[in-house]
Amino acid sequence: MKIGIVGNISKPQAVPVINKFVALLTERGLPFVFADSLRRFLNLSASVKTAAMSEMSQTCSIIVAFGGDGTMLSTAREIGAAAVPLLGVNIGTLGFLTEVVVDELEEMVDNLSAGRYAVIERMLLRLDIIRDYLSKTYYALNDIVVDKGLASRLIYIDTKVNGTFLNSYRADGLIVATPTGSTAYSLSAGGPLMMPNMHAFIIAPICPHSLSVRPIVLSDDSRIELSIRKEAEPVQVNIDGQNCYSLLSKETLRIAKAEYNVRWITMGKRDFFHVLRTKLHWGSNGRNSIVPAMKKNRYPR
Repeated sequence: MKIGIVGNISKPQAVPVINKFVALLTERGLPFVFADSLRRFLNLSASVKTAAMSEMSQTCSIIVAFGGDGTMLSTAREIGAAAVPLLGVNIGTLGFLTEVVVDELEEMVDNLSAGRYAVIERMLLRLDIIRDYLSKTYYALNDIVVDKGLASRLIYIDTKVNGTFLNSYRADGLIVATPTGSTAYSLSAGGPLMMPNMHAFIIAPICPHSLSVRPIVLSDDSRIELSIRKEAEPVQVNIDGQNCYSLLSKETLRIAKAEYNVRWITMGKRDFFHVLRTKLHWGSNGRNSIVPAMKKNRYPR
């Protein structure tokens, strides 16, 4: 088993964590390789081998990403169709997509070494931007968002599903989200939460002009086609909130389930509902922390 190591180079706090992880791997005789981007970040010597993500995706059994949700999203897209399992260690803030926290590093290495983990699959979206007879293809794990950018007026997005007209959305934008992305931007726009293994995705309008226009859940074999009306320029498309491209009125966006999935490692310590309770504070009462203090000082002298 060879382990690929990637990390968010904008987080200096990741350095000691990665170094500890490497020490644990070395103690157990587990081979590993660093991503090229980590050479300067970790101040690696010339004798230490690094590799491009494309090479790691082909030669590693597992890729471990140190960072937050953004690191997981970008790494998942870079892995592409290689199908190498991905495991996240949270160095960020929310860490909704990461499986392990820093205090669990040693336990994580032992579990990896002993094969005590499961691999689940998460769907991606495929986006084809078509202009005349040319097209460009992109992939998203969380969501594809069409919005008005810096413009102050609403945009019109004509939407078809499987060739049938659905709606002409007059809104600030439109989100197409996977089950993984249902806890991200779509949730803020009023979309539903979905379990990560569901075979569906969401269309959620952003601040629609009509109150009756609500998010809709579609089966994952649906094909969505979005067209931007000419008067709506400028418009942009965001992929996982990380890559942004300007759109023209003559361009058509076709969105469907990708032809491959991302393979996700889970240690089984935290199920989806546990994550909802801890990360989204389900069931917590914000008054619990302030009521005792209020009672104590209810009758000041």
